[in-house]
Amino acid sequence: MKKKALAAAILAAVFVLFIILVKTVDVAAIGPNETRVGFAGINGAISGAFGYNGFFYKLTQILGYLSIVIALVFAEEGIEQLVRRKSFKAVDGELVVTGCLYVLTAIVYLFFEVVKVNCRPVIMPGDTAPEASFPSSHTVLACVILVGAAIFCVRYLANKKLARILAIAFAATAGVTVLGRILAGVHWFTDIIGGLLISAALIAAYAAALDFVDSKKK
Repeated sequence: MKKKALAAAILAAVFVLFIILVKTVDVAAIGPNETRVGFAGINGAISGAFGYNGFFYKLTQILGYLSIVIALVFAEEGIEQLVRRKSFKAVDGELVVTGCLYVLTAIVYLFFEVVKVNCRPVIMPGDTAPEASFPSSHTVLACVILVGAAIFCVRYLANKKLARILAIAFAATAGVTVLGRILAGVHWFTDIIGGLLISAALIAAYAAALDFVDSKKK
């Protein structure tokens, strides 16, 4: 548990350091409406290589909705236990921890909607200016919810064969979402890296919290 908690803290620190680098290293006005972007050489080259791809954009949107549905399944189970058992303390600890993970993820999303690090490399249809794009919200959504669900299944499902199948499916879907977000051309490469870093920090913290819950049960 302590090692996982330490890993979460280190990853969070690396994420903050990465933000500083994105705001200071090779910053140039390469975005729409001359928005300034860090690591301009790398970001510009990768963005120029792929460009906007409507298929991958729609695919990742669908996979993003799938992630939300999975989160709602966990939330529904937690609420059902709360209503049936009539006490917050009686809700399974692992579900409480999962709920906390989702709340933290929502806070991260809202924070970076207000504090803009980067804006998209394209102006989306219907918009007049590029939206905030760092960290990639779909990357965070997929990695946190789907990888978190994979960890949950492996640790707690009695049917281990089913748990492995679900874990592989969730992890593969997360991977497709991240890759698809790059190919969609709606994020700078550093947006994806930022999303992976903060997701890794949240997942490490989640795993540490699950260890704590398990230790209390023992």
